[in-house]
Amino acid sequence: MKLLTAIAVAALSLPFGANAFAQTTSSGLTRAEVMAQLQQAQAEGLVPTRSSDYPPLEATIARNREIYAIQHGTDHAGETGTAAAAAAQTEPTSD
Repeated sequence: MKLLTAIAVAALSLPFGANAFAQTTSSGLTRAEVMAQLQQAQAEGLVPTRSSDYPPLEATIARNREIYAIQHGTDHAGETGTAAAAAAQTEPTSD
């Protein structure tokens, strides 16, 4: 009788245990979305940084933006004005 009960319990538990190993189809981001976010972060100068430089300093961000612009032949497209504003303040104005 114990053997019959054990077989019945094992047979009934199989369908419930199979759901634990089922793969879910709802993942977060696609590979293309992650690559686009990484490229945007590189253009904005946020990566790469050292692990001891988090959050990155303005000087690091400006340097990364310049390197990205040189490598990709852009005109500082990801720049938000930190390095450009600093350069504009140091240049004399002509009237």
